[in-house]
Amino acid sequence: MSFRLSKPLLIEGRREWLLFFAAAFTLFLLSLSRQYLQYRTLVSQKKRAVEAEVLVQYAKTKKGRAYQVLKLHSDALGKDFFTTSKEPLKNLRGRRVALLLFPKKVGFVDFLRTPFIPAYILRVLPGQSLRFRLYDHIAAQHPERWMQELYGALFLALPVSKDLRQAVTKLGANHLLALSGFHMGVLWFILYGGLSLLYRPLQNRFFPWRHRLLDVGAVTVGVLGGYLLLTGMPPSLLRAYAMVVTGWLALLFGIELLSFSFLAVCAVALVALIPSLLFSIGFWLSVWGVFSIYQFLRWTEGWPAWVVFLGLNLWVWLAMLPVVHTLFGTFAPSQLFSPLLTLLFTLFYPVAMALNLLGAGGLMDGMVMELLRYGAQVPAVTVTLPRWVGGLFVLLALFAVRFRVALYLQMGVMLLFLLYLVEKVA
Repeated sequence: MSFRLSKPLLIEGRREWLLFFAAAFTLFLLSLSRQYLQYRTLVSQKKRAVEAEVLVQYAKTKKGRAYQVLKLHSDALGKDFFTTSKEPLKNLRGRRVALLLFPKKVGFVDFLRTPFIPAYILRVLPGQSLRFRLYDHIAAQHPERWMQELYGALFLALPVSKDLRQAVTKLGANHLLALSGFHMGVLWFILYGGLSLLYRPLQNRFFPWRHRLLDVGAVTVGVLGGYLLLTGMPPSLLRAYAMVVTGWLALLFGIELLSFSFLAVCAVALVALIPSLLFSIGFWLSVWGVFSIYQFLRWTEGWPAWVVFLGLNLWVWLAMLPVVHTLFGTFAPSQLFSPLLTLLFTLFYPVAMALNLLGAGGLMDGMVMELLRYGAQVPAVTVTLPRWVGGLFVLLALFAVRFRVALYLQMGVMLLFLLYLVEKVA
């Protein structure tokens, strides 16, 4: 299933696919066994002392009792987890703390996700990680809390508050806030393009026999890998990085990139390596987004480039609607402008990155804050589809890869569902 038949696919033939899936399944079992051993080691202890970094902290009230909810990351556990505290804590976001965990009642599936682990904070440790030192540098340029959180999410994959998340959701811009393939693509373009400008004259003069894609690509892949580690390896960015690395290698070996088999290999290999991705909504939404891109490119081969560029965002947005509303429910009239926001974000993201690097990140705050305030005030409705409906839509889209009739049915379903949503908020 390729768009350019002149290049070989990453995996071709039934035998190769069977071997790949057998190897992936074996790796999955080994990875799952390793995770289970870590889980058994954790829950076999009545209490365990660890150090962790506070990612999110907010107050919550239940049955008249106020308490603090914290999301933390522990290198010792190799994962994020939630805990609560009844103590009146100061703002610990970005700080490292020493904790005493009480993990006995944690289930294995919860462990693979983001578990809740009862804990007691022993002390706050001095110093901050590089990630939060960079965040402080960014936050100092933005007086508004929403702006601090927005850029923390865009550049460092830090979680945002519930009120900002709701405003962004009503604008239909959640996919822009979560680091993913789009952001990784922009970073590749900036790094590879910039390094190539420096490399090319040196190559022409001193080592013309060298391969620029190999040398500059290796440095770019290394830098992006460091960035992935810095951001805590969010699932959508991890998927994007895996595709960047595999895509770079495929270019070196002359293998087709724009193919569904390429996406399938990356997704299956990642799940085999990291079984917890099975339970990551962000990971699967990013996979579906890339699938929708490939689907559009498959059926628009030969179209004018400007038509493809404009139509791609609209198609992906429409294809995401039934899937997103199977998992979430919020719809607002402002989401109709989501494809336009995505186009504008193509310019905004690199400019915002440059301004924040130069210490002038606040220059666009007024414009962005107005947009976010508008999103926060727009009325919204909740429309949630049954899981089986979302499953049937995904199945229909898979058939649409091969059959044009299924593609037309998929288009009809997407447009009818959009009209239904619009009628709900009218």
